[in-house]
Amino acid sequence: MVGILTFHWADDYGAMLQAYALKRQLELLGEEVELVPYAPLKLTGRYRLIPICAEYRNGKLRYFVHRYMAKQNLLMGRAFWERRWNMRQFRRAYLTPRRAVKSAEKISLQKYKTVFVGSDQVWNPEITVGLDDAYTGSIPQRGSCRLAAYGASMGGAALSEADRRKFAAHVGNGFSAVSLREKIDVESVEQMLGRSVTDVLDPVLLLDHSEWERIGKAPSEQGYILLYLTEFNLPLLRCAQALSRQTGGKLISVSKPAVLRSGGADAIQGIEERAEGGPAEFFGWLQNADCVLTNSFHGTAFSVLLEKDFLSFRHNTRSVRQEDLLCKLGLEACLVEEVRPDEARAIWANTDWGAARARLRRERERSKRFILENI
Repeated sequence: MVGILTFHWADDYGAMLQAYALKRQLELLGEEVELVPYAPLKLTGRYRLIPICAEYRNGKLRYFVHRYMAKQNLLMGRAFWERRWNMRQFRRAYLTPRRAVKSAEKISLQKYKTVFVGSDQVWNPEITVGLDDAYTGSIPQRGSCRLAAYGASMGGAALSEADRRKFAAHVGNGFSAVSLREKIDVESVEQMLGRSVTDVLDPVLLLDHSEWERIGKAPSEQGYILLYLTEFNLPLLRCAQALSRQTGGKLISVSKPAVLRSGGADAIQGIEERAEGGPAEFFGWLQNADCVLTNSFHGTAFSVLLEKDFLSFRHNTRSVRQEDLLCKLGLEACLVEEVRPDEARAIWANTDWGAARARLRRERERSKRFILENI
């Protein structure tokens, strides 16, 4: 049996869909697969109605209620609970129904021949509240199980000297193979570990369109421009509103309401919110959209997979992920900062999907080879 240790616990479209994709890809290779049900409170608490967040203070892990996030969740009203329900239903149906293990000491890997750690930002201490023992392989009940990192990411975070030493000791000694999602981090990780590291695709790009159609739930609406923001971006919204005026397509957002509303009422004029969906609904909205404007990595990845007219606006802190992917596929022109509708249409008219498809096929083969060599 093969295990996967990743962010399946997150009520987040990208996190859950990448977990599903790696699981499904391993199943297509003939493996019996399980998600290791590691879900500590320091990470899962942030998704509650009244979020419980964690941080290290004076060397100790402290928990606190995040009041701003709680206020935003309460303002969502019924949509918060519908979204959470859809997330849970998807997790139980496609990822794992198993009860969560709350600490690395209680994880048992003894029944697995291999556990893939990743994808997603499993090595980003800003997200995991310090480098997490489970994701760096410090698991006492391991037995003879091999650990391999598939598409692990640091999310652009710079490790402290203490974290570099911990990373080198645990990952360097505990993992039989390491692959990263972002090519830009390969050299620095090779230096830390003192061995070869490769880059691979995010798991969502391993599956073809037909595989995703198995789980997608298409909306009844047609003729819309889809917006998916993970942080407020005024140039994105201005471009979307201008496109809407010119084409007559309505604007639909699957972003969390707090992201849009942080810019004020004028900035989101004419945008309809659809925040209640889970991962299956998210894919359906993307699949049926006339075009997509996003500053999300996974919004970008699915737009590529579906060969949509899309624009990927730079994120303030995480653009490296979008840039890395689009450069691999020769779609750099779709990564923008500010753009007019006529410029957007020119970008789309000149997009060579045949060449991008061929590059994606080569990257898939290389990524699948890494999996096959390390199962």
